Amino acid sequence: MSLAAVARASFTVAPAALLGGWILMRPIGGGLVPGLWWTAAHAVWVVAFLFFGVMLLELRRRAAPDTRGRRVAVEVAVGVGLLSVAVNLVQLAVDLAAGFGAADGEVLRALFEWVQGNASVGAVAYGVGAQLFFVALLALAVVMAWMRRVTASSAAVVTIGVIVLAVAMLAVGRNSPLVAAGMSFLWLGTLLLGRGVEDDQPKPLTAAAGHA
Repeated sequence: MSLAAVARASFTVAPAALLGGWILMRPIGGGLVPGLWWTAAHAVWVVAFLFFGVMLLELRRRAAPDTRGRRVAVEVAVGVGLLSVAVNLVQLAVDLAAGFGAADGEVLRALFEWVQGNASVGAVAYGVGAQLFFVALLALAVVMAWMRRVTASSAAVVTIGVIVLAVAMLAVGRNSPLVAAGMSFLWLGTLLLGRGVEDDQPKPLTAAAGHA
């Protein structure tokens, strides 16, 4: 598979894997339970964030900002997004290692308490640092819509997805079906981002139509 094909696939694979990992956590109620479901879910999330990183780089390439202000806006959004992707990958590596090393939920919980005992680690890896990706993606979608590199509708759907996810995670709980709804909106939004503005451009008249 070529790099271009991987970049195009990222708009589908990344959000699909994000939702897939959440679904794989359902048999254990999204809890701290080491074993097959925990490992499978976190492995799928690793794939999700690897492809999210590819997607950000592809959006940066497509943005091709033509002014200094736009270039700064794109670079900041992509930079913050990539930094958060890295944070999420570190978090997932810790989760996978803890899952392999824990005999049961009690041990896994103790391992997490030890890791998150450091306030700065907990805040960055399991708090705002991990969530900044979604804010950066939303900002990038809005900037690109303003630049007419993607449709306004794609930026709107991404915004809805991020808002629904934030409400679900902060007010309802990560096990709520509302999380799946937010991820589904995000999936649709990234699919639309991947299409760009091509489909909204007027199609040239064919020679036959011109002579009709």
